Amino acid sequence: METSIRFTGFGGQGVILMGIVLARAAALYDRPMTKEGKVTRKSAIQTQSYGPSARGGHSKCDVKISQAEMHYPFVEIPDYLVVLSQQAYDKYIRDVKPATKIILDPDLVKTKPSGYVYEIKSTKEAETMGTRVVSNVVMLGAFREISDIVSYDALERAMLESVPKATHDLNKAALALGRRLGQAAIQSHGKD
Repeated sequence: METSIRFTGFGGQGVILMGIVLARAAALYDRPMTKEGKVTRKSAIQTQSYGPSARGGHSKCDVKISQAEMHYPFVEIPDYLVVLSQQAYDKYIRDVKPATKIILDPDLVKTKPSGYVYEIKSTKEAETMGTRVVSNVVMLGAFREISDIVSYDALERAMLESVPKATHDLNKAALALGRRLGQAAIQSHGKD
């Protein structure tokens, strides 16, 4: 089975890093076991695009994850759409299907679509840690809980390899915070 994810926002939010970390976690560190007790491997493809300006323009990072070989690298219609800006929402919402799970920061995206929508206040929660710089890592932790596409340990390992060593403690805390927010979103979503 193949799963496609699209991370979107504006330049400077760390959208590309989110995709790189997820793809690395899936391809290098996630080793689920089959019912027969065999370790399986996952394949991952990551592509990215930027708007007219690196900071402030739209930013998109697509990831495809599969346990089989993939022959086409691009995401046409994502299974998951993670949105960190209204501009990105307006641009990419038309690319979803009814079953696409949408994860967004309601403080940054005012339009609320119908369907499978999870609201994660990643920016506001990151600010409680003293910096909004890790809001992407908070959202990544929440996404992992909602999607369960890679193990938490694999994601944490890939994230720590992708950020400066001096920020490891902050980023580990941000990922754990996102995990808790994702769990709470799943619980509240189940009550709807």
